[in-house]
Amino acid sequence: MSWFSSLFKRKKDVNQEIQAFVKRAFGFSPSDTSAYEQAFRHSSAATKIRPGLKNSNERLEFLGDAIIDSVVAHYLYTKYPLLPEGELTKMKSKVVRRENLNMIGYTLKIHEVLHLNLGRQDMHDSIVGNALEAVVGALYLDRGFNTTRDIVLKLLKQHGIDTRVHDDVDYKSKLHEWCQKNKHTLYFKVLTHRNEGGSSYYKVGIYIDDEEYGVGEGGAKKSAEQKAARKACDRLFEPK
Repeated sequence: MSWFSSLFKRKKDVNQEIQAFVKRAFGFSPSDTSAYEQAFRHSSAATKIRPGLKNSNERLEFLGDAIIDSVVAHYLYTKYPLLPEGELTKMKSKVVRRENLNMIGYTLKIHEVLHLNLGRQDMHDSIVGNALEAVVGALYLDRGFNTTRDIVLKLLKQHGIDTRVHDDVDYKSKLHEWCQKNKHTLYFKVLTHRNEGGSSYYKVGIYIDDEEYGVGEGGAKKSAEQKAARKACDRLFEPK
């Protein structure tokens, strides 16, 4: 086989690999595989195009990162119309954090089609997450923003966007701040408390201006209060 024939066969194999990946992951065949090919090329396997620039996935990673940020920001802005900018920013950071993107990348099996040349080095998880961002950039170039937005939202929802935004939230503090700002009274009331076999059980209600906004249960009073506060937050801040 000649050098040209070998190169043509390798190019054809890569094209088929990309076609299969995009079809499996997103349900359509790309009109042009060149952007995806670049998205799967880590800097360790890239070659120089000109001084200061390689044909790696880093530029597409930059583009995809901005698109994911935009999609998540719009989603949270629409879903939580009463939350201030600071809370929305905290929520967004919990969704787009590196470990979440790494996990989605592995779920899509991006690591199986990545072109790497790391030698004896291990592949860090962040390489997969970065490649996911590059793939999103390629999707945008291939299909435009609306299709890319729908795909990104679907992936994020499959990986718990609506629960991850609440990770580590102090709901009690959040409600106290909101009530203080809006001049409402807030208090908790223990509805049930009992000890059984050395274990405690609490049922706590949360009240805003004497109206019950949620009830939480738990083995500790603070835990029950947080659960009640979360229900109150859901009622106050999520659209009807």
